[in-house]
Amino acid sequence: MQYIIEGASNIRQFKIPRFKDFQVAETFDYNPVTYGQRPDSYSKIVVLIARKKGRFTIPAATAVVNGKQIRSNTAGIAVVSGIPGMNNIDPDDIDTEEESILYPGDNIREKIEKNLFLRVETSKNTCFVGEPLMVVYKAYSRLNANSQVVKRPSLTGFSVMEMVDAYDGKPEIEKLNGRSYYTNLVRKVQLFPLQEGKYTLDPAEIESVIHFIKTDEPSGKKASGGLSNRSATPMFPSAINHRTILRTEPHTITVKPLPTANQPDDFAGAVGQFIINVKVPATDIHKGDLVKIQVTISGRGNLSLITPPPIKWPKGVDTAEPFVRENFNKYNFPLSGSKTFEYSFAAPDTGDYVIPAINFSYFDPDEQKYKKAKNDSITLHVLPAVKKENVETDAVARQGTGIQPKYYWFACIVLVIIGSIVYQVISLKKAKKRSAAKVSVPVPVQETPSPQKIATELLAKAGLAIQHRQATVFYHEIEQALWKVVGDKWNVLPSKLNKFHITRLLAEKNIPAETIHNFIAILDECEWALYTPGRSVSNMETLIGKSERLLTELIETRS
Repeated sequence: MQYIIEGASNIRQFKIPRFKDFQVAETFDYNPVTYGQRPDSYSKIVVLIARKKGRFTIPAATAVVNGKQIRSNTAGIAVVSGIPGMNNIDPDDIDTEEESILYPGDNIREKIEKNLFLRVETSKNTCFVGEPLMVVYKAYSRLNANSQVVKRPSLTGFSVMEMVDAYDGKPEIEKLNGRSYYTNLVRKVQLFPLQEGKYTLDPAEIESVIHFIKTDEPSGKKASGGLSNRSATPMFPSAINHRTILRTEPHTITVKPLPTANQPDDFAGAVGQFIINVKVPATDIHKGDLVKIQVTISGRGNLSLITPPPIKWPKGVDTAEPFVRENFNKYNFPLSGSKTFEYSFAAPDTGDYVIPAINFSYFDPDEQKYKKAKNDSITLHVLPAVKKENVETDAVARQGTGIQPKYYWFACIVLVIIGSIVYQVISLKKAKKRSAAKVSVPVPVQETPSPQKIATELLAKAGLAIQHRQATVFYHEIEQALWKVVGDKWNVLPSKLNKFHITRLLAEKNIPAETIHNFIAILDECEWALYTPGRSVSNMETLIGKSERLLTELIETRS
């Protein structure tokens, strides 16, 4: 369940109700990604597990918003038996104890290959640059084993969005090729390819200790009654703990370039299906008023990489970089939702101001052609400024000042004191200037720092974070340093500081492919480390060395 508050910044005492018919598995907050300003929406997500079948009402939550207590709506839900898509699977079909018995003639390697393995599944093997792609890494098991993830794939070359909040190790049951397995997610993500080419997905690795029981009893021996003797104690059993490391097989994704034929001049890399909507103030606009215009792009595709569409503002309308608000559900594939760009400006002189129709170009991978989403032109009618009458001033003008004489004398004394203080301050400044003129101090020549020194200074806070073992601060500082160098060197607007556009920019600036690859790889490693904490200090020391060399190389590059 997701409780959402929109249009508020001061939220306190958020209380979720008591769910008597459900078990609360997890609760967490979710704030949409925003840039430049605080978000004005907030969500609390509650993961529930139904205790029984039936129809139930999800109770309302309460919160104090902007000083006022509000209450959410209730929602009805129907709970049916079974697991969606797995209604015919019985957990009793998976007898890990039986599968882990080694009978005479059994081969351990063959036993493992058949009952314990890793798989990588992709929504497709061929896609266009920017087209969403879902990749799922899973571990399948029918054995009595303890496993842990040794390596989760970093997926270099793609912009990555996680589809799972936490890999908690809770198994599910899934049928594959007619057999039931316990499955665990290793990683589930949406990928957005940044460049064309063939990419081999990084492997995932798990280390498992399998608890085998070796017996001299022949396989398939029957007990009385004609049933398989699965529960009988094996003859002369002995325990074997076998350690093994499993990896996913190499999996190649072919990323095709976007067509150059009929590509619009204003195309900026949006891939999917989108519509555009523009919202203007519903109330009258007066000269000097702060006007806010929202341009919202909705649909599905690479929403996270979308940049503001070009807008031809009327003469006299000056806007800064827009405030960006993203509202999408990362758990759905392909990514769907909306991205809003809010522009603010002071209403110019009176009259009508026309904002021409805004065109947003995108590539539809399903139909493999470019399309345009557009809205109608908008006319803003600016009225004269509202004159506020000062009633008290008019009353004084009609009735006289009404000020007693003693207050005039008091005001005169205050003015004399202020004048004396001002005279002394001016005299003191003149004396200091005369004194400074007599002493000629040479101005030191500032030496331009080397690129390596600049890189070292940018990473100084990251170095301190290593010393204090603050992993989150460390990876955040590495990311900030990379974005700062690229943004400052090539004057990149904050709204375009994402991997898709920076990859294209660096390629246009003839930056070596290896440098671009290293840039994206470091960002990917930071994102993954922030998502899955627990990296060692040695990993951080290695990464800060790579980052310093990369930053030095970028700073040395001619613009």
